[in-house]
Amino acid sequence: MRKWIILLTVLFLSLGLLAQHTPRGKGRIQGVVVDQFGKPIPDAQIEVIHLETGFKRSTKTDKEGKWAILGLGTGMWRIVAKAKGYLPGYTEQFVHQLSRNPDITITLRKMTGLQALLSDRNAMKKLEEGNKLFEEKKYEEALKKFKELTEEYPELFELHINIGNIYYEMGNYEKAIEEFNYVITQAEKNREKLGDDVTDDIIARAYAGIGNCYIKQKNYPKAKEFYEKSVQAYQNNSGVAFNLGELYYAEGNMDKALEMYKLAAQLKPSWDKPYYKLGYVYLAKAEMEKSLEAFKKFLELADENSKEYKEVKSLIPEIETMIKQSKKQQQTRK
Repeated sequence: MRKWIILLTVLFLSLGLLAQHTPRGKGRIQGVVVDQFGKPIPDAQIEVIHLETGFKRSTKTDKEGKWAILGLGTGMWRIVAKAKGYLPGYTEQFVHQLSRNPDITITLRKMTGLQALLSDRNAMKKLEEGNKLFEEKKYEEALKKFKELTEEYPELFELHINIGNIYYEMGNYEKAIEEFNYVITQAEKNREKLGDDVTDDIIARAYAGIGNCYIKQKNYPKAKEFYEKSVQAYQNNSGVAFNLGELYYAEGNMDKALEMYKLAAQLKPSWDKPYYKLGYVYLAKAEMEKSLEAFKKFLELADENSKEYKEVKSLIPEIETMIKQSKKQQQTRK
């Protein structure tokens, strides 16, 4: 009989200990979710998690940002708040079943720019659709998608580069230039937040877009002006460097053309065109060995069926002959 009493006592004690740690109970917690300016956030998702068991309960905030959850057991709980367009926030609170628990205020900071876009599945889907439509040359539909995104995320000014590119492809160069100029203005305003490297990269791409527009309008002096600005802002675009080299080449400025073609080759070593033009620039400067080196590099990278490949292939023996003749003349003079 005594053994049974001991066993029952141990059993009741065990049940008592379990009851103390159960996540369910009579406890109530309540509070409000606000943004960094103290403005209530309606329809925020609230989830409370019992830290010992992982048991969860959830609710949403009302129009005034208020929320309440009942039926919690005594113990430590984590309260997590999430809302569309905001970074998640949480706090931890020890909940008492038999006394009133203090009100809880959770402050969420609004997401900005790319953060907000990446957190929004619908927005990301719209971005992907816009890019796909652009690739398919469905420019009117792509424009609509990107304009919708800029209305939802006005702070994400980089999207206007996409819009500028769409206008460019549609032949509306004035609108394209307007979009690119907007990007430049906004990038400068946000320089401190973005940092110099990111800002300069964005500005360089916008300048390049303007330069492309002026090329289409056959305004070559303006095109050169903006390509130069792009390269000065951030030397990361092989296409811009090459195009600027082409403009210098057309002007007969071989030194500047050489500089830009070399930059294009440096930025994109697998691209054959810069080496093709380098070969001709060195040829014009009577630097035969460098010309030969550039042309041989071009042949390594170029399509064997292209017109330029066949042209250079036939030109190389002539250059090699000129180099040999030059060396013989030098030896004779000695």
